[in-house]
Amino acid sequence: MKRTIIALALLIGCLSAAIFEMNFIKESADSFLQEIEELDGDMRRGDTGQAGVLSEKLERDWGNWAQGVDILLIHDYVDSVSSSLARMKSHIENGGASQYFAESAAVKKAIGSISDSELPRWENIL
Repeated sequence: MKRTIIALALLIGCLSAAIFEMNFIKESADSFLQEIEELDGDMRRGDTGQAGVLSEKLERDWGNWAQGVDILLIHDYVDSVSSSLARMKSHIENGGASQYFAESAAVKKAIGSISDSELPRWENIL
């Protein structure tokens, strides 16, 4: 009887941890997407000073966040977003608005795919 209770406790613990991790990744991804939208708004208004500050903060926050969850996620996705954020910052500094918006769209798609990769779908499970 003890083995059954321990096995059930471990199963419940694993399911709880998986749900927590899935929600944490999704909420974090949504937060980063919201920050990128704010950055896009600054670029549309032509406020490159504020966009540069926000871009620097976003890149720093992503780096700190990625260090902690890199073992939970697909490493290539995390690296792709990191390099894209660096390119976005470079485009802001160099005044390349069209390149910035192209990079911004790529980053949003990459962050969205990170969030989607954590959902319990058949293609993610198998």
